[in-house]
Amino acid sequence: MLPITPQKRNKITYPNSLPLHFHGKKLVVMDVDGVLFKGQFILHVARSLGIWVYIRTALLCFLFHMEKISIHELITRVYMRFQGVSLGQAQRIYENIPLIRYARETIETLRTHGYLIVLISRGVPDLFVKDLAARLSANYGYGLEIGTDNGRLTGTVLGQLLRPGGKKIFIEEILRKNNLSWQNTIVLVDDRNNIDIMKHAAVIIGVNAHYAVRQRAQYLIDSGDLSEMLDIMDIEDADSYKTLFAGMRKQFAHFWYQEIRRKLLHILIAFAPVCAFFIYHTTLTVLFSLLIIYFVSECLRVNGYSFPLFGGITRSSIRKLEERGFAFGPITLVLGACFSLLFFSNSLASTVIWIVAFADTAAAIVGMRLGNHRIPYNIKKSVEGSLAAWAVAFVCGWIYLPLLPALITAFFSSIIESLPLRSLDNLLIPLGAGIVLSCLGYS
Repeated sequence: MLPITPQKRNKITYPNSLPLHFHGKKLVVMDVDGVLFKGQFILHVARSLGIWVYIRTALLCFLFHMEKISIHELITRVYMRFQGVSLGQAQRIYENIPLIRYARETIETLRTHGYLIVLISRGVPDLFVKDLAARLSANYGYGLEIGTDNGRLTGTVLGQLLRPGGKKIFIEEILRKNNLSWQNTIVLVDDRNNIDIMKHAAVIIGVNAHYAVRQRAQYLIDSGDLSEMLDIMDIEDADSYKTLFAGMRKQFAHFWYQEIRRKLLHILIAFAPVCAFFIYHTTLTVLFSLLIIYFVSECLRVNGYSFPLFGGITRSSIRKLEERGFAFGPITLVLGACFSLLFFSNSLASTVIWIVAFADTAAAIVGMRLGNHRIPYNIKKSVEGSLAAWAVAFVCGWIYLPLLPALITAFFSSIIESLPLRSLDNLLIPLGAGIVLSCLGYS
């Protein structure tokens, strides 16, 4: 176990949530599949039985998440395919499933601070959940009751957990035994399989959460590191290990280093007109391909999955307020560049794309560091940021334009940037600037 030492930490403000201050004992309920396990137990078993069993199981999971079948139907149909699997094989699969980082250390730390820990699963056999609870030092473990015969699965599933409200009944029994209530309960969940307990819990923490949970949870953990929970629970003397390396955690909405990382990605679009000058059609093809890949990546992210490379980049630069839904900024940025290349000449396209790449970046960074005077019609932005946008836009325009048109274009661009348009400014700045220049007779 890693050492737990007192450490002063940068406190994190989570939007739309309240500090967690409980008195007396508290109950923490953790789902297993997708929360403690990386992936789902039934998918790991299905993979060992061949590609067709895996595809069928994955399709049933998809139908469940789309609310086309119930959890009871999902589990019963899947376990029918597991008939004949030996308990030894199932146990080896269970033991090889990787856990979320710092699961044991975090649970042990919570227990030392008075929390009761319950692991509960509708998809993992009870004997494995109880073994996992013992491995991780949890107080309780409850899982699926499965039929066996001569050490092999019969394909039948049993027990209260599969019935509607099954998890709720188990938890209420634990609450009663420990003289607690739902107001003392925190749940860590990932999908709609947990809606019955989410409705009653005092605090919901989504871990690699699907969209239905992501919209309801007060807190989200997408890093694959359970020790983030120690910050959420406001445990002052618990070291949350590597997430606090050098006094810095995963960057959040108001931390300006995170915004710099985000804007460094933003300015990459400035290379689009340079590439288009040499390979026009290839550049457009690459940009539209990136749009499609990013769209798929975001659909996966808001449902708790990660697309290779894109998922990690998005998580490293996304704002806290964007974690719960689709982040449209990159889409409007690439669309703005594509439309500029399609509708304007190369010199005009270069001008307007560089304006959105550099002027918008300057506005964000200057506004966050020096912005003291709010714009009346958009208090999220500052006069200082808009002035920075105007100055940088003027420099970008002056590369190709005479002085007066460059000043006019910079003025209109900074006005658009200052409007409360959210991510639409990435699209409207280049198109608006291009239309202004076209009206001035430049092509």
